[in-house]
Amino acid sequence: MTEEQWSKLTGRAGAVLNYGVEEKEWLKGSRMARLIGETPYLAGCRKAEETAFTHLMVYLIAMHESARDVYLHKLEDDRDLYSRLAPLSNFVGGDASTLECCIDLMCLCMLSNYHKDSEEDRTLGKYNPINEANWDYQVESERLIKKIKPAMTPEIASVYTVEEALRGFWAD
Repeated sequence: MTEEQWSKLTGRAGAVLNYGVEEKEWLKGSRMARLIGETPYLAGCRKAEETAFTHLMVYLIAMHESARDVYLHKLEDDRDLYSRLAPLSNFVGGDASTLECCIDLMCLCMLSNYHKDSEEDRTLGKYNPINEANWDYQVESERLIKKIKPAMTPEIASVYTVEEALRGFWAD
């Protein structure tokens, strides 16, 4: 994905969501948004632009106050670590190893976010699969890292890294 394509993608998403200047600047600099938008391009998917826009919109809408509860983690999501990423996992063609690596990076970030927020979530009474002992952060993060490392390419690393995912900033 070129900088021009990224600018066009974020511009369209910002226009649809009626973003102001501050929100548009955040979006242009968001590492997770970039990974989500870039994944179909990195993998060489057919319909990369459409897929990137669709996935980016789902990500942005899921973080919006008015729709957040639709996408919140639910008990049924505990069965599969990738359950909450299903709306961002629909691709037409593309290199399977690249797609898996990118989704695993997203999953590692999500898992790390639960780990980072576990004490605050406990205090607030917010459901967190790590607090409920349904997900073991150490076991799952190590498993994901072992899957990501051999599939990581310089192109993927230029967009998002394991170290960034481990910070657990889903909305960065």
